[in-house]
Amino acid sequence: MEKKNFHRAAIDPMDPMQPTYYGTFERSVELGGRTRRFLYYVPDGAMASTAGVMLLPPGGVSAEEFLENSSWKQLCETEECKEKFILCVLESGPEGWNDDEAYGDPAGDAAYIGAVQQAFTRRDLFCVHESKYYLVGYGAGAAAAQRAALTDPARYAGLSCVGSTPVPAEFRAQANAAPCVNLDGFDDPEGRLGLRKGDIPLPIWMIATDAAGDADCWADLRDWCARNAAVLRPGKVARDTIAFVREAEPDYPADQDREAYRVWSSLIPGAREHFGESVNRRIWKDFLSRVRRWMGEPGGSLRMTEDPVRDLGCEYHYELVGGWMREWYVYVPRKVRENPLKPAPVVFACHGYSCTGEIYLGNAGWNRIADRYGFIVVAPTAVYDKLTLPGEPENTELPAWNLSGKKDRPDEIVFFRHMLDELRVRCAVDDERIYATGHSLGSLMAQYLGMALPEVFTAIAPCSGVLFDGLREVVLQNPNLVKTPRSEMPVWMFVGEREEWLIPHLPEGENAPARTIRLWWKRNSMPGPAPETFAEGWRTVGRWHDLTYRKDCHAMIRYTWVADLPHATGPEMSERIWCEFFSKIRKETKTGLIRWAD
Repeated sequence: MEKKNFHRAAIDPMDPMQPTYYGTFERSVELGGRTRRFLYYVPDGAMASTAGVMLLPPGGVSAEEFLENSSWKQLCETEECKEKFILCVLESGPEGWNDDEAYGDPAGDAAYIGAVQQAFTRRDLFCVHESKYYLVGYGAGAAAAQRAALTDPARYAGLSCVGSTPVPAEFRAQANAAPCVNLDGFDDPEGRLGLRKGDIPLPIWMIATDAAGDADCWADLRDWCARNAAVLRPGKVARDTIAFVREAEPDYPADQDREAYRVWSSLIPGAREHFGESVNRRIWKDFLSRVRRWMGEPGGSLRMTEDPVRDLGCEYHYELVGGWMREWYVYVPRKVRENPLKPAPVVFACHGYSCTGEIYLGNAGWNRIADRYGFIVVAPTAVYDKLTLPGEPENTELPAWNLSGKKDRPDEIVFFRHMLDELRVRCAVDDERIYATGHSLGSLMAQYLGMALPEVFTAIAPCSGVLFDGLREVVLQNPNLVKTPRSEMPVWMFVGEREEWLIPHLPEGENAPARTIRLWWKRNSMPGPAPETFAEGWRTVGRWHDLTYRKDCHAMIRYTWVADLPHATGPEMSERIWCEFFSKIRKETKTGLIRWAD
C-alpha cells in the first residue's frame, strides 16, 4: 500500500478548521532492542481533539492489509456527525500475538500497545483528545487489547473485542492486583491513593463469534463486570446483544454517569469475517463513541457522550466574523425557552488549547448546570495557531485563542462582541449578568475578557486558572489591555493539586498563583496591601480548599485548589461556580457598579 500523506501550507481564513496533515503515516517504537511499527490514518477533514481508535488485527495481519481490507477507513472518512476520527493500526508481526505473555514484560505486546498509545498522544501531526482513546481487537489481537487495557486501564475510554481468545487467569490476577500508577492526568507512584488496576472501570463490548468462544471468555466477562460494578443480571440491547448494568451510583456522581459503566456481550456468528466488517459500524456508533473518559477524578470520569446539536439541541453557528469563519454553539435550556421575554443570564465557556466548543461543553458540563438554573451558555471555538510552551515539543496548528493580538489571526474581542450581539437578536439577554469561564488556555481567555471588556462581563471564573508562566506577559501586553481602563472584576480561580507540571496549587512567594492573586488585588482596588503570604484564611470542604478575599464584605477574589485533581475541570466545579459565585453577582450597565445577592 502506498502511504500517501498531505500537508496544507497555510490556514485558510475561509475554511480554518481543516487539518494541517492528512493521509497515511508510518511510525515505529523501540522495545527491548526491537523495532515495532504501526500506521496512522488521518482522514481529510479530521478536526482537532477528535477521537482516536487503536486497531489490533488478528495475528500475522499487517497494518497495511488491515487498513485497506477492513471497513474502518471508510467508517472514519464517512462519519456523518462532524467528528471524523483518526485510526492507529498496530500489528503483531509474523509470529502473531503472544497469548502466553507474562504480565509486566517490558518488551511484550502490552508494552508495545502502551508505547504506541503514548506516541498517539503526540500532537505533531494531529490531536486526539485525551477523553477519546479506544481499543478494538480481533481474535488474538482482541486478547492483546485486553491485556493492554488491564495493564494500563485509565488510558482508554472503551474497548471492543471481536472473537477474543481468553486472557490467562494469572495475567489478569497480577494486573488487577498491581498498584495503578497512571490515574489519567497524573501519576501516583507511591500508591498514596491505594488504587489497584482492578479498581479502574472500563466500558467493554465482548463479541463472540461462536458458542465455544462465548463460553471460553466467560471469566473475562465476569471480571469486566466486577470492575464496572455491573450486575450479572442482563438486559437486551439488541437481538444479539445483552448489557450488564451498573445499579450503584459511581464515587463522584456529579462528574460521572452511571450509564457509562457498561459491559455488553454478544454472540454474532461471522463477526470476524472481513475483519469484522458486519459489526464495525455498530462497534463505533453504538458503543465506543458513546462514552468518554474525562480527566478529573483519580482514574478519570466516565460520562456518556452528548453531541451538542443532535443530543442537546444546541444552535450551531459557523459564520464569517472579522474576515474569518468562526464556530460557536449556543445552548438555550428549556427554562429559558419557556420564558422568552424574561432576560436570561449568559455564560461564555472557553475551551483550552487544542480543544473546541463541543469538547468544553462535554468536559465542563455547563449545559447540565444551565438546565437546573436557567441561563444561556455560549461555547465558542478558537482558530488554529501554533502554540509551544517552554519545554514542550512543537505541535501542529491547533485551536488557540489569540491572546497576544496577532495581526494574522482573528481579533477575539471582535468575535465575542459579535456572538453577544447576535445572541441579543434572538434571545432576551440580561446585560447585568454576563459571565466568562474557561479551562487552561481558556482560563487565560476568560481573564483576558474580564480585563479587556469590563463593561460587558460581570464576573469571571478561570479553571486551571491563573496567568501561568510562559503566557502571562503575552496576555498582559495585548494591545487591547494596554488601552483599557482598569475596572473591578470579581474573579474565582481554580487549580488542581496534580497539575504541578504547569501550575503549583499553593500560592507561595512569587509563583504564578501568588502573582495572579496580587494582580487581581491591584486591578480590583482591594483594601490595604496585597498579601505577602497565603498561609491563613483557608476553608476546607471535602477535597475543596477555598481562600476568599473580600471587599465591602463581598467575595471579590476567590482561589480554590482541589485535592487530587489533574489539569481538568468538570460539572461539579461548574455548579460551584454558578451557585456560589456567578448567580450572586450582577453589574449595573449604566454605572458599572457591582451588586451582590444576599
